[in-house]
This record gives sequence, structure tokens and C-alpha cells, in this order.
Amino acid sequence: MILYFSGTGNSLYAARRLADLTGDSVRPLLSLRETPLEKGEAAVGIVFPVYAWGMPRIVERVLREAVAAVAAAHYIYIVCTCGDDIGMTDVFVNNLLKPYGRRADAVFSVQMRNTYVCLPGFDVDSEETERRKTAAAHARLEKIAAQIRARQSGLTEVVRGAVPRIKSYVLRPLFNRFLTGDRRFKTKHCVGCKHCAAVCPAHNIIPNKKGKPKWQGHCYDCLACYHACPHHAIRYGRYTKGKGQVRVPFNGE
Repeated sequence: MILYFSGTGNSLYAARRLADLTGDSVRPLLSLRETPLEKGEAAVGIVFPVYAWGMPRIVERVLREAVAAVAAAHYIYIVCTCGDDIGMTDVFVNNLLKPYGRRADAVFSVQMRNTYVCLPGFDVDSEETERRKTAAAHARLEKIAAQIRARQSGLTEVVRGAVPRIKSYVLRPLFNRFLTGDRRFKTKHCVGCKHCAAVCPAHNIIPNKKGKPKWQGHCYDCLACYHACPHHAIRYGRYTKGKGQVRVPFNGE
């Protein structure tokens, strides 16, 4: 079983690609809240994007609730998708498994297109860079799938980046405290198409009578609404002015 969380499509692509290559099935990680994972799975893979050099907070919350069943799997692997590096993300996951006497048998990171645009200096990749990353990710996922099929263990094949402990243990808490949430989202030239509400994995957007989005305060910080807007009408304060978008899968495509 491959469990995934995906906001803008990178981790969804990775999960589906691994499922095709390993003959496994996929399901959204958040579905564990309604239908718990059965204990005794032969293999459990967890695929998610890296936010601020760690797990998305919603991923951590759901994993905490489901960790006993995950820890009961015979083989556990983690795949982190990222624009550049993951810091100490894998350590956070293993800390959840540690009380059950387990750790992930294999941890991988896969660099994919960059989607974070909410701070100065951060923008989507150029078309050339995105094509290069996509081709490299395709090949990397093939290698990862072969290692999973062989049930290789003791693997930590990740790109931590420079000063990973500072990023994950110092910058990440500050980022989560001051630079997350939906309070800075605004719209300009919104036509009321409601596309943002349809793609939001948190169901955090309720359109008003004119179809314009109203954020409800329980944002996952995935930026699906920003990237999916067909009119580029959503802004994150002044930080996203002049920045690009990536294509977001719609209705499970």
C-alpha cells in the first residue's frame, strides 16, 4: 500500500509511478482518518512533499494517528518529494516510528519541480529546469521502485542540503509560526470559477455568493489554490507578485 499526500501534484505523480512499477495500490494518506490502515501490510510506502525542511503538519498529524498500523508493516519506505533538499525530514518520520521499535527500512528523496513561491527569492523553475527535473525524477523513481521490489533495507538516499539541522530545527519552527496559514491570501480579478475550492485538499475554501474564495483558517500551506487558478488571480500578499505557476492535477487526473 502506498499512502500519499499531494497538494500540487508532485507527490501524486511519484506515488502513482511507484504503484505502476511495483504493482502496488495507492490511497490518499488523509483517507486514514475515515478508513484506518489494516495491520500486517506486506509493505507500506509513504509519499509526501517536504514543506520547510520537514513533513507537512497535516501529514505529521495523520501519521501520529496511524503510526501503530504503519509500524506493523513488514517493510516501510518513505519517499519525500522536494524542490531541492529535505533537511532532516526523514528523522522526523523515524521519530514517530521509534516508540514501536521500528524505523523506515528505506528513505528516498526525489527532486521535482519547485512550487514554493511565498518568500522573496523563491519562484517556480524555468521550463528547462522543470524538464530536466522531470526526466531525472522519472529515472530516479524507476531505481527506487527496483529497490522497493527487492525489499532493500538500511537505505537513506536523500539530499539533505547545506546546514540541514539549522534548516529543520531552527528555521522550520520559525517558518511554521510566522509564515504559514491562509491569512495573506487575496484575490485580484477573480471571475468566480471556484476552481481553487475544488482543488483544495483541506476543503479550506468556501466560495461566497459571487464564487470568490473565502479561506476558512485551516490551510495546509500546499499552494494548490494559487497554482491551480486559471486566471492567476490568487496572491499571497505581496510575495507572489510577478511569480509563476505550475499545473495542478484536477479531479484526480
